[in-house]
Amino acid sequence: MSKSGSKKLIIVESPHKAAVIQKFLGKEFKAMASVGHIRDLPKGGRGKKALGIDIENNFAMKYDIIKGKEKRIEELKSAVAQASDVFLAPDPDREGEAIAWHLSEALGLDSMTAKRITYTAVTKKAVLEAMNHARAINMDLVNAQQARRALDRLVGFSLSPFLWQKVARNLSAGRVQSPAVRIIVERDREIEAFVTQEYWSMKATFFQQEKDVPIIAQLVQYQSKKFGIDHPLGQSEDGVHQIVHSIEGHSGIVERIEKKDSQSKPSAPFTTSTLQQSANIYLRYSATRTMRIAQRLYEGIEIEGSPTGLITYMRTDSVNIDPQAVSEARDFIQGQYGIDYLPEKAPKYNSANKNAQDAHEAIRPTDVTLTPSRIKSYLGNDEFRLYEMIWLRFMQSQMSPARYANTSFKIHVHDAIFEAKGRQLLFDGYLAIAKEKRYDDEALGEGKQPEEELILPDVSVQEHLHMDRVQPQQHFTKPPARFNEASLVKSLEKEGIGRPSTYAPIIQTILERGYVIQKDRSFYATELGVAVSDLLTNNFSNIVDLHFTAAMEEKLDLVEQGEQDWQVLLKEFYFPFITQVESAIKDVEPLKGRSWHGEEVCPNCGENLVVRYSKSGAFLGCHNYPTCKGVLPMPGQQGDAVEDENGVSQEHVECPICQKVMELKKSRFGQYFYACSDYPECKGTVSVDKEGKPIILPRVNKSCDKCGKPMIAKMSRQGMFLACSGYPECQNTMALNKDGTVELAPELKEPVMCEKCGSAMMVKRGPRGWFLACSKYPKCRSAKPMPQEDSGDTQ
Repeated sequence: MSKSGSKKLIIVESPHKAAVIQKFLGKEFKAMASVGHIRDLPKGGRGKKALGIDIENNFAMKYDIIKGKEKRIEELKSAVAQASDVFLAPDPDREGEAIAWHLSEALGLDSMTAKRITYTAVTKKAVLEAMNHARAINMDLVNAQQARRALDRLVGFSLSPFLWQKVARNLSAGRVQSPAVRIIVERDREIEAFVTQEYWSMKATFFQQEKDVPIIAQLVQYQSKKFGIDHPLGQSEDGVHQIVHSIEGHSGIVERIEKKDSQSKPSAPFTTSTLQQSANIYLRYSATRTMRIAQRLYEGIEIEGSPTGLITYMRTDSVNIDPQAVSEARDFIQGQYGIDYLPEKAPKYNSANKNAQDAHEAIRPTDVTLTPSRIKSYLGNDEFRLYEMIWLRFMQSQMSPARYANTSFKIHVHDAIFEAKGRQLLFDGYLAIAKEKRYDDEALGEGKQPEEELILPDVSVQEHLHMDRVQPQQHFTKPPARFNEASLVKSLEKEGIGRPSTYAPIIQTILERGYVIQKDRSFYATELGVAVSDLLTNNFSNIVDLHFTAAMEEKLDLVEQGEQDWQVLLKEFYFPFITQVESAIKDVEPLKGRSWHGEEVCPNCGENLVVRYSKSGAFLGCHNYPTCKGVLPMPGQQGDAVEDENGVSQEHVECPICQKVMELKKSRFGQYFYACSDYPECKGTVSVDKEGKPIILPRVNKSCDKCGKPMIAKMSRQGMFLACSGYPECQNTMALNKDGTVELAPELKEPVMCEKCGSAMMVKRGPRGWFLACSKYPKCRSAKPMPQEDSGDTQ
């Protein structure tokens, strides 16, 4: 393929990455982008052809060129024909390997001889080094990605029609999204079933003789039994008052003084999971937003006149670090903080994920000398905050632990034992780099609890202390916390659901499907989500089972390692599964259309109601649909049924034209409004304010002067007005006062003619009041103030 004088061609996914690589490699190279995937399974349609998988031919995959990519492929083919060398350089993971293979197939390259290069940092050094180690496309990685794509397609194409028949149209199920919904549904039920229990704690304040330094101690034992939620006297106010009464008037005696040093070690560098968790907790970024920002940092930003990638590849589950990067970090730490802040040996970290790809690297800065303060002016606010978090976390991971001196002693008061604890920082270690910004795992619920520094006074054993006051405090047990994005990502990783590249898409999918909503940053399962999850759990427990999902991910890893044939994997999964689907379609009773046994009846015709579902949730609809389109919100579900991440929820709203129940809708521009349930026969609408509440305008009993149809109140930027319900056929309007009364237009004593075209002028109302406008508007835009009435005064 080599052509004298031709350029070397590098094909990546992203146009931005291509531009960065082009700049630092120069004229000898030409960098182009595929702009993501170029081939995929068919999109749209039904039947075997739309499936794109030839089940009878050993699950052969039939790929189509993605619509809109034809021109891009022709441009790449032309560049390949003129290149001396072609390097396929998509991202260093399964998906990137699959894109490289699709490129080789579409561009007529030999997949066995095509030069595949991978790098974890978009820097000149990393890319040139990768070119020196070009390899063939790894078909084991490609087949692992093909198997994942096929599994997702087979499950989706099989289960989605089942949901359409049993619940509602346009629903979907997935191999990873459905277990994720199930996790949230089960947590909701734990919270609902939780029984709150009262319990008490108790603190006491002690003083040494002739000293005024207070010693705060916690009650830990009473009458030789540990004091806590299980202590019979710690479960009620009467019980704690009994304790207080028994120890009043007694002094405390110090016993068992303990002193020991402890360490606080830094957290490992970020993986995809911990980056998303920390960004959600510390920066309040969603997983999708975090990955979007990280992608920009990875692909490269122009810093000090030179484009460079600022972080290593951000889709990883490994905590390994390149030895060269470790060496550079240690040199930086020693130069900035001194030898004491440098561990004798570089720390080694082990991933909590047993399936982590140890050949990969953790997320780290590509150049530790590019400190956040140095490059802040080159970054947007989001980019800076995320880069600062990644840089600090990596640098801290290579520093010495912080050391503390811990002191504790027990104070015996009659039948009670109190414990005082103190903690003093001896050496700040990794905390020196950012005392105010600790992006470690303390907030992620991994066992660490940040404690304030508290220095206890020196005491001696058997020393008597004066007990100043006792403070009982009431508590109540709390149910498990609802999932937020951080804890959901952590749970997905723990359960083996998905892989680093899929956490953000999973969350986005279940929100878009309407299976869960996000409120105050927490996830709630909707009525629709509960219905779908229960239906799948009851009939396809093996598919939505967390262990099954994790086991399938492990099998895909075996395909990647060349230890499992991907087509055999699909065969072992599919044939038992499709038999199960066919049986369920035949035997399972639909959830939609079942009779409603409550007191409610159709608000339009008074007939019986049935339960129906939509993407917005569950609702009650007239059993005579489509003859009658009467609907009601599901009792008890009005809030959650259609509430989304913006907190907008269905309320009972009557149509201002026909008084029938209205439905909450969302326009293609993302704006909410209420529309009459009798649409298109009735086109009544009600606007929604910024808080998601319907704007109920006054109902005016007035008919249109022109056509006789009812006038209805409307809202514009200028305020309320009356508009004919026959719009757009009749466009008559009238002004409306704030109190809901009609403001009649002033009458002209005599006709006023337009000075420009000679037509009659009409009375109109604008933001500043009434005025005269030409009746030939918009052809003639002549306007003038209302004529002043003659007061009758004479000079």
